[in-house]
Parts: sequence; C-alpha cells; structure tokens
Amino acid sequence: MIKGIYQSARSLLAANKNMERISSNLANLNTVGFKREGLFTEMLKSAGQSEVRSSVDTSQGDIYETSNPLDFAISGEGLFTVRTANGYEFTRKGNFRISDDGFLVDESGNPVMGKDGDINMLEYLNGQQTDIKVSAKGELSVNNVHVADLLIVKIDDYEKRKMGLNFSSTQDIKDFALENEFSVRQGYLEESNVNPMIELENMISISKDYETAYKMVTYLDSSLEKTNDLGRI
Repeated sequence: MIKGIYQSARSLLAANKNMERISSNLANLNTVGFKREGLFTEMLKSAGQSEVRSSVDTSQGDIYETSNPLDFAISGEGLFTVRTANGYEFTRKGNFRISDDGFLVDESGNPVMGKDGDINMLEYLNGQQTDIKVSAKGELSVNNVHVADLLIVKIDDYEKRKMGLNFSSTQDIKDFALENEFSVRQGYLEESNVNPMIELENMISISKDYETAYKMVTYLDSSLEKTNDLGRI
C-alpha cells in the first residue's frame, strides 16, 4: 500500500511538471525561434523517486519574411551564438540590431558572435546609406566589404544545455562550429515550433492523468488510515 502511494505521488509530480512545460510552450507560442519542450519520466525504483527530465523538440519552425536586413533565420541545422555575462548562449532567435557603438547584438544587447569574435561594423557605418548583406553561409558584408562570418554552431545535448529560451555552454564555442548543414536567410525570422492544438490536447490528457493519480493517492491514504485504526483496536 505504501508503495502504491509513492507510485501515485510520482505520477502527480510528473503531471505537474508536464503542465509547467505545456504552459511554457503556450506562453512562447509567438516567441521567435522558440523550441518546444516535452517531458518524459524515468522511475528511480531503488530510491523510491522519479526523475522528471525535459526533452527539446528541435524541429524547424515556419520561416516568414520581415524585410528587415538585420533579421536572420536559419534553415536546417545550427544556432546563432551570442555572448552574455554568464557565458555563451546558442539561439534560433535571429532578430538582431546594431548597438550605438556599432556591434551586432540581440534584443538584450548581447553581442552576436562571429568566427573571430564580436562583430563590430562601426568603421563601415559612415552615415551614408548602408547596405548590409548576409550570405547563405553567414558571410556578413557592409557596402560590399566583408566584415565577419556568423558563428553558426550545432549542439547535441539540447536538454542539458537548456537555459531559459536559449541553450548555453562554457566550452570553447569553436568546438561546435558548423561549416555546412545550414542556410542563413536574411530578412526572415523563424516562428516557434509550438502547435497550440497539440499542447491543448496534451493538457487535457495530463489533467485526466493527474485526476486519476490524485484519486488513487486519496483512496490509498484513506485505506492506510483505516488499517492503522484497526491495528489500534
């Protein structure tokens, strides 16, 4: 009976975690480049616990045109690299801008990385009309002058590197550099790969699982209490 209570409690824990992931997925339905999270639960029988681990759906989101020359989308494998105060982060979110001091940065002001480091275009921004181009291979040029190559990387362990909306690393980022398997599209952005209908279906299913597990915990707890009462007689 005690074992049954533990098993049902683990099911409740898994259902709660699943609901958290679904809520996060739906909240980021319109977040550029967001990758949805799913869950699986691994039972650790020896410890009488369950470990709830997340999985990341890395499938391609739809790509749409913005006509903004600083919006980039990746077709195929790969992620952009940005440098933050906590290390490097990898992202599919390619809505970039140029900072006041000429650096290519993300929405939060973090420098976007090229193969040779931060990308600075200040000396090429001379107040005249600026023509910024990015090739399919990530080669960035300003007024037909090559400035940098975007550092596009590939990682395998998405689940372990997940940090907020992006993925992180403290390793040498050049270890992850991609030369092929991707195509950069300028003037486009990638939508999230969240399907709201699937998330809502999952939410209904998990709600039923939660209700079943909760009823089982309540029933077993009541049965245990009655057994204890009989033992006192």
